[in-house]
Amino acid sequence: MRVLANDVVGVGRVDVARSVLRAGPFAGDQILEGSIHRKTSCVTERGAGLNRFTSAKPCERSDERRCASRHERMRRPRQQAVRRSLWSPFQLAFTFVWFAPMAMKLARDLLSRRARNQEQVAPFRLPPWRAAALVASIVFAAALFGHLTRPLGFLSTFWPANALLMGVMVRNPGWAGPRGWAGAAIGYLAADFAMGGSPGITFWLTAGNLTDAGVGYLLFQRVADADRRLERPQALLFLLLIAFGAGVSAAIVGSGCLMVYFGQAPLQAFEFYLTSEFSSNLVVLPMVLTAPRLADLAKQLGAHVAPSTWRFKTALPGIALLASILVATAIGGSSAIAVPVPAILWCALSYGVFPTALLTFGLGLWQCTVLLAKLTPGTGEYAAALTSHRFGVALFSLGPIMVAAINTARSRLLDELDLAANQDVLTRTLSRRAFLARGEAALADSYAANRPLALLMLDVDRFKLINDEHGHATGDEVLVILAEHLAAMLRRDDLFGRIGGEEFAVLLPDLTRREALALAERMRDGCTQLRIPVDGGASLEITVSIGLVWGLAEPSSSLQLLLKQADAALYQAKRAGRDRVVDTALRAA
Repeated sequence: MRVLANDVVGVGRVDVARSVLRAGPFAGDQILEGSIHRKTSCVTERGAGLNRFTSAKPCERSDERRCASRHERMRRPRQQAVRRSLWSPFQLAFTFVWFAPMAMKLARDLLSRRARNQEQVAPFRLPPWRAAALVASIVFAAALFGHLTRPLGFLSTFWPANALLMGVMVRNPGWAGPRGWAGAAIGYLAADFAMGGSPGITFWLTAGNLTDAGVGYLLFQRVADADRRLERPQALLFLLLIAFGAGVSAAIVGSGCLMVYFGQAPLQAFEFYLTSEFSSNLVVLPMVLTAPRLADLAKQLGAHVAPSTWRFKTALPGIALLASILVATAIGGSSAIAVPVPAILWCALSYGVFPTALLTFGLGLWQCTVLLAKLTPGTGEYAAALTSHRFGVALFSLGPIMVAAINTARSRLLDELDLAANQDVLTRTLSRRAFLARGEAALADSYAANRPLALLMLDVDRFKLINDEHGHATGDEVLVILAEHLAAMLRRDDLFGRIGGEEFAVLLPDLTRREALALAERMRDGCTQLRIPVDGGASLEITVSIGLVWGLAEPSSSLQLLLKQADAALYQAKRAGRDRVVDTALRAA
């Protein structure tokens, strides 16, 4: 939250600001403009704590020189205002030029070091002074963004810096030391002074900003890691309480600035500060807390950037949300905030928690800037309407994220149930039941399309001896490593399951005899190259025998028939000396 009183120039600056606050937030444009830029005459009088210029009688010719000097003195505040308005952009440009290269260098170093250390077991840690500089850059950029949302008055409508700082500290507890918080304070001060803030107001409100982020960080340390990452639906309740508690603490510290410097009533100042921090926390924090790691995010973006992966149906919820925002902007009024509700709920059901949080952040930014700009400042009901609007935005942002969290938890539970029902617990391959069910469907598809298929059965040679000599734990390790190795050689449409014990089956649609034999030989040869570590530092070598059946499916063909013929070929390979492939053509029942 930010208040800029330097827009008031000349004598009685605090009196002017107090009159502005009594008229209502953001209502100061007309008063300031009237106090500085109104056409003036030679007589100045003061009233209602505000410099105001009234008309006077025309000057006599004998007093022309004295009247001209008075006019010259009256033009000086206007010239000072022009000079100050030009100086602030120069300060902003200079500060940005100083901060931007440092922030870019820190970001490059962070990404490069994480890329170099991703293979290491120890987690990557940024040096304390670099972490402090990175925090200062983040806060500086976020504070400047908040200043840019400031309308023609002097109060920011959206201030994301505090919530962003809180989220960064929660995600990186190692940065939350004295240097990190000092860097945050420097970022706040640099942004305020770059925008022309006065020292007293800047230092007081910076204390309020640090209180919001610091109290929120301490409260987040009291909840579980899963709740900090919003992985469970009940985590949204903790988020709500923490955002409100941090906002109340910040309002206690910072609202006094509005009372002392701008003459606001205590309750009005407290409500204004609280709603600003509360809404910003609930809009920004979910996006920061659920954001994936930079390496994972880059991998996901790279996987979806190819045109072959684009799906129009996937983008439909986002397109609907954008269209609803445009419609709401055109309609305006108090109901505009509710127009995007169906679209954002559609997004929550279609996307994950982080994409929904990102879209909710954009929606909250629109609600806190574009919609607020449509409100008419200066009216008696404006402050109440502003407080109500911010509370509405804050609580509105919880709905889509709650829906996305519940949907994600439901999907995770379904995946776990699918894993328990259809996958082998040890090897993560298909269970026997799932392999038989999906295999029958694949066999029917091959017969309908008149396409060839092949089925192979694979068995680990002398597996009982491995269990007897090295133990069942080593035998389980052999099966896990073998399954991972074989799965990496298969296509997406191939079916790979554990039939029982050390036996595996693979159904290969659209493969001729030559192709199936080549794949089986690669599997056999690859298994001989595996080395499984055992006690004492030695390694265990294994071999496999494979039975293969291939051909075109007949009306009487069934998966059980294919398994029976492949099993017969497998035992021929065993009797022939093991570590070999035996194939046979598919015969009708």
